[in-house]
Amino acid sequence: MESMELILNYLGSIEFPLGTPKTLIKMSSGFSNYNYLLTTSLGKYRIRVSQYSSHVDELKAEQMILKWAAEKNDLIVPMLGLARLPNGTDYSLFPYLDADPAFDINNEKLMRDAGRALAKYHLSVDGYRDKLPWKPLNETFSNETIHVEELRTIVDKQTLSEYPGFWDSVENLLQRMKNAEKFLNQEPYSLLPHLPCHGDFAPANLLTLGENVAGIIDFECCRWAPRLYDLTTFLLSLQQSEGYEAVMSSWFIEGYQSIIPLSQIELILIPVLQNIPSLESANRHLKRVIRGDQKLHAGLVMYWERSTINF
Repeated sequence: MESMELILNYLGSIEFPLGTPKTLIKMSSGFSNYNYLLTTSLGKYRIRVSQYSSHVDELKAEQMILKWAAEKNDLIVPMLGLARLPNGTDYSLFPYLDADPAFDINNEKLMRDAGRALAKYHLSVDGYRDKLPWKPLNETFSNETIHVEELRTIVDKQTLSEYPGFWDSVENLLQRMKNAEKFLNQEPYSLLPHLPCHGDFAPANLLTLGENVAGIIDFECCRWAPRLYDLTTFLLSLQQSEGYEAVMSSWFIEGYQSIIPLSQIELILIPVLQNIPSLESANRHLKRVIRGDQKLHAGLVMYWERSTINF
């Protein structure tokens, strides 16, 4: 990763339509991205740089869905542009919005507004049929099958000394991925209403001001999936938050249903679909370990296995 000084100097050397770059500060970063606050003579912007290799066509697809949605929904924070650093890394440029430092899950009105914000987003992308950054959800587990034998040749046995039963957990996860692939390609899943889901709709990707959602960010995981998928990713993230109580999920779902009513089968499938994000995370991590992009995180693997035990 380039140093912030080098990035700032580079931004100052190109034809930059957003003003003269002044400062570049590293912000809190997610699992997959580095985020920077860029201040220029004309304002503030957020620069997002992926921690892993990204294809520029995926970033362009994200830019396209953001443009479509932002024209219909002022909560969508659009991508202003794409560029490339001297080291070949592509980065995305967004407006920077001043917002509360964190999403307050204890605020009932905010939780309900988050549900409404998701419903409004779903309405704004109705009819979009162009390319999306990620492949459809039902294709998640269909390619690049993970073989436990390949992992055994890569993982250092000493690394796993603190995790007895690790390989049993891996075997369980791989079987659940097979179960998930079957579930995602048959009824009742195939009959659910599908649309371009945000893909990572979570409190961390909502900008808030008091009791209201002021912006929705980070659509890099946007994909064709049941609208229910966005609800379940939010609920799963919520349940992993400190201080979570079950009533908070009810606030969120009620907010969503005040705009888009859910069918009975959708309500029934919420706990089933909540397993999919964890299985996807495990799938991505194990593939990155095999490719050499990441070191094995045995504790996370054990956690994903425990959290999907009912699938």
